[in-house]
Amino acid sequence: MTVISRVARLFRADMHGLLDNIEEPELLLKQAVREMEAEQVLLKQQADGLQQQKTTVQATLQRTQKELSQLEEGLGLCLAEGNDDLARALLRKQLYLQRCHDEYQGRLVSLDHQLAETLERIEQQASALERIRQQAAVFDAGESGADSAVKADLGAITEADVEVALLKAKAQVKEQAKQQMKGHAS
Repeated sequence: MTVISRVARLFRADMHGLLDNIEEPELLLKQAVREMEAEQVLLKQQADGLQQQKTTVQATLQRTQKELSQLEEGLGLCLAEGNDDLARALLRKQLYLQRCHDEYQGRLVSLDHQLAETLERIEQQASALERIRQQAAVFDAGESGADSAVKADLGAITEADVEVALLKAKAQVKEQAKQQMKGHAS
């Protein structure tokens, strides 16, 4: 008997959910807009973080390049004076700094790519959010004076568009988080 009552309860809950979706599409639309706005804020924060990382890597690259130039001058003096032991020590440091420089250069390219992707996602999501806001305005206008058949059509289209846009936005945020985690692991 408990299985039947559970199935009945599940069926009632599903029916109530369906009725809520049919009766209150504007609430779903408003919720989707709020979620997209929150994800937009998250993406902007991620872009800011990437920009800060890029600035840090650029500063490190400049310092490394300056140190490499100084080592080059010192190496020239050591070789001119015939001090091979000191020249070896400077060459060891120069090789290490060159590897670091190359690694930072690669990191900068990666950050540029991630930042460009994030900014593109922000732009796409802003466009999608604007379209949804326009549809919400049309829906609200339809609520005040249009007949019920037109309202049902607008509500169904708007809900589908919102769901698709929401799924895309969530996938983009997850992909960005994965890439950022992969970038931190490097």
